[in-house]
Formats: sequence, structure tokens, C-alpha cells
Amino acid sequence: MVFPSTSDAYTAPQWFVVFCDPEPLPTGSPYRNRILLWMLQALLKPGFRHCYALRPLHMADGWLLFNPHSACTDVLELPGKYVDRLCADAAAGRCCVVAAITRRPIAWVPRFTATCVSAVSHLLGVPSHPWTTPYALYRHLKQEDSAMGSVFSTPKVDTSAADKQTALAAEEAAETKAKNAAKLRAVKAGQSGRSLLSYSGTGEAGVKTTLGAG
Repeated sequence: MVFPSTSDAYTAPQWFVVFCDPEPLPTGSPYRNRILLWMLQALLKPGFRHCYALRPLHMADGWLLFNPHSACTDVLELPGKYVDRLCADAAAGRCCVVAAITRRPIAWVPRFTATCVSAVSHLLGVPSHPWTTPYALYRHLKQEDSAMGSVFSTPKVDTSAADKQTALAAEEAAETKAKNAAKLRAVKAGQSGRSLLSYSGTGEAGVKTTLGAG
């Protein structure tokens, strides 16, 4: 079977990695689940105790979700309205979203652990260790964060007019400073002929100028 060639958008798609806290456990959850949640709350930074990834579907509207749990991994197609809820959570500070482009490492990358961090790292092709926390992965991806546009962040405000006014004010201030410096040099040049002399007959020290009457 021969597969059709794919574009870079398919072989190296952009994912949006979401960092958050796990959902509260339902009543009657197994004891091991409660122990795991307690460990996550005790050892990991608040707001960075879990991570998952999603990206737009290329063949249809909606999103593809990759969510590794402690027991399994969900790979689901979601409607577009899911992103509206995610944007609201991000705006309210309940999660952090970072854009990342997948890469294909040349060498084999052993992960050794089956955590959300190792799974997302393997999905993106970025390095990680068994002890890498979600917050450490967040900081690593943040350094390579690509522009997310208006999907998860507000569009950049056009500040060209304000920047132009600021540049003009700075230019005027520099020109005024140069004029004041020129006047000061002229005053100092006029005072260069002044000398300290003694008034005859009194012995008092006074200032007289060689350019005119003192």
C-alpha cells in the first residue's frame, strides 16, 4: 500500500499543550486514586499537576484531543465549542496554554515512565526525564513558544500611532536638550575670561571680568 504524500502541517503539526490541575475525584474513588491525587497535590506546583494536548482537525471542523491519564490515554475528536470553554478557563487563570510544533528526533528517545509529561513530551518529540514535572515541561516549551494568534490569546493592539507620537516626543526632547547644551557652552565660553582679583585699597576678594566692567 502506498500512502499519499503529506504536507508539513500533517507531519509536524502545531499542538496546544494545556497545563492544569486534575479534575476532583468522584465519590467512592479507589484508594489508589486518592493516594495519587494526594501525591500530586503535595509534590507538584498548583496549576501544573497535569498536562494534555490538542490541535485543530485538518480534515474537518473541530479539535483532536490527546489526554494521557494515569490509567489510559484518551484520543478524542471534540467540537469547536470545546475551545470556547478552554479560552474561558485560560482567561480566568485556571489553566495555561502553550503552542508547540512537533519535531522528529534523529536518535531514539527512551522515556522509561508512563506519565502525562512523558506522553506529551513523546507526542511533541521534546526531551524529558522520569522526574520532569509539568511545570518544567511548561518552562521548556515556553522558551520555544510560537505565536498562537487570537485562538488562545487576544490579538495584539495596534500601537503604531502611539509609537509614532512617542518617537516624535523623544526627538523633540533630544533637540531641546541639544539647544540647551549649546546655550550652556556659549555661557561658559563668555565666562572663560573672568579672573579673581583683589579690590585695590580694600584687600577684599572680588570678581572682575576682562570682557567688561565687573
